[in-house]
Amino acid sequence: METKPVRAVLDTNILVAYALLNGSTARRHDALRRCVERVRADRGLLGSAATLAELQAVLTRSTFERYQPLADRRRFFDAIAAETTLVTPVPDVRLCRDPEDDMFLAAALASDADWLVTVDRQLLSVRRIGRTPILRPERAVERMG
Repeated sequence: METKPVRAVLDTNILVAYALLNGSTARRHDALRRCVERVRADRGLLGSAATLAELQAVLTRSTFERYQPLADRRRFFDAIAAETTLVTPVPDVRLCRDPEDDMFLAAALASDADWLVTVDRQLLSVRRIGRTPILRPERAVERMG
């Protein structure tokens, strides 16, 4: 049986954690790694100019230098930016206590994504935006089959 390509918005925390894994094989990272790698392999990464800008800003923070050199983090960002299908977000999505999280909801709604994947509690509490469920990486991997 052929599996359907996965189209997903991945929250910044998911992509940053993936970027900083540095080959870690810890079991707790397995679902996150599998989720990101499947979305990337399916060319299903969705986002907006705002979600990419946030990813770039977070990845260039000096606090991450102890995990990975800036040059490596910049290369990772460039790869993600090239792989991301940009959407024009739905305006005025206001569902989270943290207004910074609304950009992910707006991108998921505009793209009709299969999933929005995050570990952010406020985003997870929304549960669904349009037809898009909001899932932890573990649940997304289960649904990928």
